Amino acid sequence: MGGGRLTRPDFGPPPPNPDHPLTEFYLLLQRGLEKEGSFALPGLWARFQAPARRIWPEEAGEYLVLSSEPRPGYTRLLAPCRMQLLYDHLEVTSDGAPAALVLTEAGSRSSCAVQLLPPFLWSDPLPPLPDVPRALTVQLTAADLDAADRDSAALGRQLALDAGGKTWLSHPAAERWAAQRVAQLQRLYPR
Repeated sequence: MGGGRLTRPDFGPPPPNPDHPLTEFYLLLQRGLEKEGSFALPGLWARFQAPARRIWPEEAGEYLVLSSEPRPGYTRLLAPCRMQLLYDHLEVTSDGAPAALVLTEAGSRSSCAVQLLPPFLWSDPLPPLPDVPRALTVQLTAADLDAADRDSAALGRQLALDAGGKTWLSHPAAERWAAQRVAQLQRLYPR
């Protein structure tokens, strides 16, 4: 019989592409999360500005605007908080471009996708977000580029623990709140 080594193809996700400009920042955030064990979530404020007519639940997203800061006319849905992490993993596309860091909360096991936005002009579309109930973006700044060279560990912790620069894209609390607004409009404007 052969003395060779038996190998199987790896069907797991591809590794992150080290040449992609955002890979370094995703890995810094991931190391910061491993050290801290939590991720700062911004507050969630929402505004629902629909026309004075009957609308359908499928249309709700067109009239829902989310904010991570208090603004006039917005309703607070969630206060800023810290998510205690069970684990995290980096979602990458088939070519290794990082799409999002998916965080799983300890206790509830609910997931949140975190997508980093580059601090420079970006002509290509960002990879699609994974299908998770909560998603937010983190806007990197030019100062973050400098901090990555000076003290990368501190930048990783800052990205994990600072709620600044984070913006909600979707959240179940906002969807439920928008569904209540749609139901009110349907009662006000029957067929």
